[in-house]
Amino acid sequence: MLLTQAISTDPSNVRIALDMVQIFLDTNEVDQAQALFDKLPESAKKKDMGLSISTQLNFIRLAQNTSGISALRAQTLSTPNDYQARFDLAVCLFANHEIEEGMEMLFLIQTHQPNFKDGAAREMIGMICNMLAGNNPEESGAYRKRLANLMNE
Repeated sequence: MLLTQAISTDPSNVRIALDMVQIFLDTNEVDQAQALFDKLPESAKKKDMGLSISTQLNFIRLAQNTSGISALRAQTLSTPNDYQARFDLAVCLFANHEIEEGMEMLFLIQTHQPNFKDGAAREMIGMICNMLAGNNPEESGAYRKRLANLMNE
């Protein structure tokens, strides 16, 4: 409610709008989040918080095209070498803000199948690191270091 009041008082305040988009995402109101995000100026979308939100929206859209977390967990248990299922599970986990578990899926793929989909796991690890960098630079740095070490083995 406070953000709604703040944005009605100062509708040009992009930071408040971004906070509202994040709240919509956190409460699983994806359509409202997307609608408000689409109204923001491109400059706001290209800053740290805007990039983070854009990445979250992308993961939510990608996750909607999978069989879902439960089915994918079952698939990875029954067929541990199904790297597509692991990749799709990582996408779903990221869409649900389960970053650590999603990263573990990607690192497992990167360890056992580094060329899976032309390095898709490595690319997604980098994307998540970029998303984390603004709010959690330590975690982002740790993942980057882990990836670099893995690639140098």
